[in-house]
Amino acid sequence: MINYSIVMRSVNANLLEINQAKSRINQAKKDGKEPDKKDTDLVKTEKQNAFAISQYTDVMTIEKFAKHITSHGSVYSRADISAILYMAVDCMREMLLEGKKIRLGDLGDFSILLSSKGAETADKFTAQNITNVKVQWEPGQQFKNLLDDAEFNLVASRSAQAAVIKAIREGKTNVDINVPETPDGGGDGDGTTGGGTQGGGTQGGGSNAGGSGTTGTEGSGTQGAGGSGTTGDQGTSGGNTGGEDGGGDNVNF
Repeated sequence: MINYSIVMRSVNANLLEINQAKSRINQAKKDGKEPDKKDTDLVKTEKQNAFAISQYTDVMTIEKFAKHITSHGSVYSRADISAILYMAVDCMREMLLEGKKIRLGDLGDFSILLSSKGAETADKFTAQNITNVKVQWEPGQQFKNLLDDAEFNLVASRSAQAAVIKAIREGKTNVDINVPETPDGGGDGDGTTGGGTQGGGTQGGGSNAGGSGTTGTEGSGTQGAGGSGTTGDQGTSGGNTGGEDGGGDNVNF
């Protein structure tokens, strides 16, 4: 069962300009000035749609995962399985640093993805331009059809859960879960990076919303296929690279 909550997300194509207008409005208010009418009019054009954000109910450590595997009738002990998993982690890191792609059957492929600063010419590019080394996961067949077998359960958002807990502690009988409409926006998952929220019952956790396409919809934690190249002075290279907001299956760690 996958828990999810509903969040409102801006879907305007000019969202950057709207956010900049919000910042100018806030700054004007801090300075005791009247906000520019063009900015306030622009903010009023913001359109929001409802999207889903996943909420995980627990964090499965290697020890917990090993215990779960043994519960399926494994002939190996929990300690044996834990040791194998730890060794697999070490060996995977070793092989990736040797430049190899690791193919683990239905689990999928693991490979290296590089980030780098752009150089004016190829002659001027050196290894010093490489700024980050990430692990890219390309899901196997068993992980490409999760939607077909998934069951969903709607739960309260992180902010609503926090409001309920606060009301209980303060002895209140009514809870206001409306998100204040401020120029800064607000609410659950206003970020643009992928992740999840710990939920279930009335205990909330942190939330980082994942994106899909240009609307910022919530995905399954995956990042889509994007092109290699540069953005400003930052580029990403590698086969089957995953972009931050694309619609494919690759995930970068």
